[in-house]
Amino acid sequence: MLAVNAGTAWAALGQKPSPAAASAAQPSSPAARQLAATPTQQSSLYTRHEVQLDTGTTVWEFATPAGVVFAVQWRGPVLPDLSRLLGDYFKTFHQETEQARVLGRHRSPVNIERSDLVIRSNGRMRNFFGHAYAPDLVPAGVVVSDVLQ
Repeated sequence: MLAVNAGTAWAALGQKPSPAAASAAQPSSPAARQLAATPTQQSSLYTRHEVQLDTGTTVWEFATPAGVVFAVQWRGPVLPDLSRLLGDYFKTFHQETEQARVLGRHRSPVNIERSDLVIRSNGRMRNFFGHAYAPDLVPAGVVVSDVLQ
């Protein structure tokens, strides 16, 4: 198992996946553990990386052959930091969830479907799960519903 520095715990949509090795890792305060030094699943169309956070939540990153994360998925007892996981897409997520809150939808599952971003997030304490992907980044030939099972 490799420790990953808090600054590089996982990648955001549209970025490079978490590093397989973290030379700058500080074992005294790791934020995540890489579960495999190599990708956990690889095909000619995409690669899946798995990251176990200290909270017990697992994050999967799906990257194109060019190394860009096109989808992320999470499951675990604690919701991951979505601002870091969604990266530049977090602003859209925040606007959509704020609009839902204004309309009176509190604590309901998140279900955002736009041409540039799809997010599904649900759960409750000790059981959070969800996924997000950027349709424009999904490689040709990849069926997102098959990838995010």
